Amino acid sequence: MTAVLALSLGSAPGASAESPSLPGHPLSLVTRPDLLPPAITVGKSAPGTAPGYVFLAPKTGDVLQGPGTLQSGPMIVDDRGEPVWFLPRGIGALNYVTAFQQQTYREDPVLTWWEGAPLPTGVGVGYWIVMDQSYREIARIKAGSGYAGADLHDMQITPDNTALVLIAQPKLHNGGGVPRMVMDNIIQEVDIASGKVLHEWSGLDHVGIDESYLSSIPLLPYDYLHINSMSVDTDGNLLLSGRNTHTVYKVDRHSGKVIWRLGGKKSDFTMADGASFAWQHDVSREADGTLSVFDNAAAGSIETGGGGQSEKVSRAVFLSVDTDAKTARLDRAYTSPDGLLSTSQGSMQLLPNGNVLVGWGSHGSYTEYADSGEVLMNASFKDPVVNSYRALRFPWHGRPTDRPAVAGRSGSSGMTVHASWNGATEVDSWRILAGESPQGLSTVKEVRKDGFETSAPVPDRSPYVAVQALDSAGQVIGTSKAARVR
Repeated sequence: MTAVLALSLGSAPGASAESPSLPGHPLSLVTRPDLLPPAITVGKSAPGTAPGYVFLAPKTGDVLQGPGTLQSGPMIVDDRGEPVWFLPRGIGALNYVTAFQQQTYREDPVLTWWEGAPLPTGVGVGYWIVMDQSYREIARIKAGSGYAGADLHDMQITPDNTALVLIAQPKLHNGGGVPRMVMDNIIQEVDIASGKVLHEWSGLDHVGIDESYLSSIPLLPYDYLHINSMSVDTDGNLLLSGRNTHTVYKVDRHSGKVIWRLGGKKSDFTMADGASFAWQHDVSREADGTLSVFDNAAAGSIETGGGGQSEKVSRAVFLSVDTDAKTARLDRAYTSPDGLLSTSQGSMQLLPNGNVLVGWGSHGSYTEYADSGEVLMNASFKDPVVNSYRALRFPWHGRPTDRPAVAGRSGSSGMTVHASWNGATEVDSWRILAGESPQGLSTVKEVRKDGFETSAPVPDRSPYVAVQALDSAGQVIGTSKAARVR
């Protein structure tokens, strides 16, 4: 994200810096009128996308909006843009969600996301939620050592069941004999079960302020480094993305020493043509040894002192890095089919089948590519003020503990029955039950599931309806309460 709230979170919280404020476009759900997720438009969908669902954390609207407007929160969608699971977590700066993804904790798949309040510097103060496959909170990860809260950019669960937690902390820094307020980036490795801090790293102790490309912004702490991603390299050490220094840092996980710098003013590597990046996000080591980087290539004019944009488009790049020869070259790159330049946020993910999923950050769009570069899917939020810090794909199996939802509506030629089950991924079809009383229901129809909410016409009107969710083997996996037809 950017160092300025108006750029990283939009003109109002959740809005894209490149987009004007427009009315919201929530989905209208008969069975769950309490859910108002933002609608998604899929411009292209071709065969060959990777298995699984897309994980988003839409940021929508502002605190002045009234009832009936879009909601923010973690959201899982299918390839049609249909919600699979959505959890409203408030609007605007009252409650904010970022970095939603699937991780592994104690050998089980879990959902994780950051929740809290963004600050004018483009960082945040909050905590990380961990949920199991039944959508029950099983852990809440907080900053240790007395810090007010964890930053919003990244948290990674390690194979040791610890969490790498990022903290943004203003500190008075006496660099060059002139005191100034500077934003320190602190990384803690925290034992999830106990909350004990195992290791702590401070950016100010290891990265000089003179490495930054960020212009000073009056009245705000100087966010010279702005770490926005952390990952564990193959040797167990850390890879950190310093957005405002245009640098990837490899850091010894225990001593904190910087092993090498890739890019920026003090790069240890010679960068070949096309390998340089700027204002980047989401750095990680891939199985083939390359480094993946979302190259924003631009930042807002306030951040750059009015200098504006450095390139015409953002890119998802894979870099071949030779640590012996100290060279880095471009292996391959993917640019948006819409020619997008993202001045904030963004993500890229190499999928198990070789596809690449790119989230275009501030534009609220995401694209899936075949390894060849062919666009297999291109989607965006219907309302351009909505965006998601990252867009990631995971195979997810959700088993909610609540019941399916049902609604019946009378019509001139019978009735329409609507069915949904927020977060249930194993539903293949719906069995519709109807009758004169809640205790006197019988089967009237079976229909295939069609999106988040399935709607089916029934020729005969009945006072009460219910539904049963069936899996692919035809077994009942959930039954709704009976509902009166309206």
